[in-house]
Amino acid sequence: MERIHERYYLSYPRTLIKEPILYQLVKKFDLIFNIRGASVSEEMGLVAVEFEGTNDQIERALTWLRSTGVTVEPIEKNVIE
Repeated sequence: MERIHERYYLSYPRTLIKEPILYQLVKKFDLIFNIRGASVSEEMGLVAVEFEGTNDQIERALTWLRSTGVTVEPIEKNVIE
């Protein structure tokens, strides 16, 4: 299966800031991730992340993220090169 790279902004609500969300993604979906930027405060967290995996792995991971309360938005290509 072909591995792809996709980039997303993940916005965490206050209730999830201290949760190991990216660690759980690695364990549940066998994804590789690269944090490209992050900003965390007491109110919210915003992470720019690049995922590497199969299309199916990434899609399942994004569905899971949304179900936990994380807002997921794609990053347009070359924005954080």
